[in-house]
Amino acid sequence: MINILKNRWILLAFRVILGGIFLAASISKIVDMQGFVDTVVGYDLIPQTLAEIYGWIVPWVELFIGWSLILGVFTRISAVVSILLTISFAIASSYALEKSPDSICGCFGSFIALSHPVSLAIDGIMFLLGLVILTNKQAESLTLGQLLNQWKPNYINNKVRYHTALICLVVVAVSVTALISIGIDLLPSHTDNTVEAVANIPSPLGETVSEQLEAGKPVLFYVYADGCASCEAIKPTIEEVAGEFSTTVAYLKIDYYQFTTQLTEMGIKSTPTIWIITEQNKDGTFTIANTFDQSVESKQLRKALDSAIKLFP
Repeated sequence: MINILKNRWILLAFRVILGGIFLAASISKIVDMQGFVDTVVGYDLIPQTLAEIYGWIVPWVELFIGWSLILGVFTRISAVVSILLTISFAIASSYALEKSPDSICGCFGSFIALSHPVSLAIDGIMFLLGLVILTNKQAESLTLGQLLNQWKPNYINNKVRYHTALICLVVVAVSVTALISIGIDLLPSHTDNTVEAVANIPSPLGETVSEQLEAGKPVLFYVYADGCASCEAIKPTIEEVAGEFSTTVAYLKIDYYQFTTQLTEMGIKSTPTIWIITEQNKDGTFTIANTFDQSVESKQLRKALDSAIKLFP
């Protein structure tokens, strides 16, 4: 078994797998940085300022480490950092599992919803991969450095120039990936005003929504989370508009951590989420006339509520 773990091709596979996990995790976070920061703050494990700093830094560290492992640049140092990151992830997941067993870890942003037990299992695998890479010199075989040395043999004779070249190549890979990720984030969203979307809302939330619709009111369905910076920013707008429409619109304020399982089933994986629900269909699903994200303006929300009210006699 030990000999197998020392095989350079096996170690290359371990590097690519571990680096790929970090790469996927970083991209999913960079696409929705604020959402990830809100998730970290929501863990309530460390002071909010430190949590925000951690949330903004980690995706970029993951991105750099991911490419470093895949390309084999400073492999053992990258393995050390990967182990430290994995330990921090495991501590956070363990704490969240105790605090809110049904919550989602946010390890891959809003791309993949993982429970904390699954997240801890992945953390264990990542820790072992990092440990094997760290303790095997053969892990530095089949690397970008070796390829560069074959192409430009004289580079390795000048350590400064050699290491600078390797770092620059990793930075190029990181920059291209970051630009693509940021480009995805900047693509126009089609969820700000989705007309006639349909959602299956499980009980007890579904029963509450149904009762309000039967009472002749559209439902302003607002999902928030404690510690969510975006939720705090949008709260004054939501509360102000909800107050203005208090007699004609039912306002449901939902704590994400209290209803994590049901909300995940509904496809809601981040906060804040705002829906305007106008009808319950014969099959039990609900019609969503409008959905909004963290950038909703009061004028926009008022207009959508006015339109929803007109659908009721």
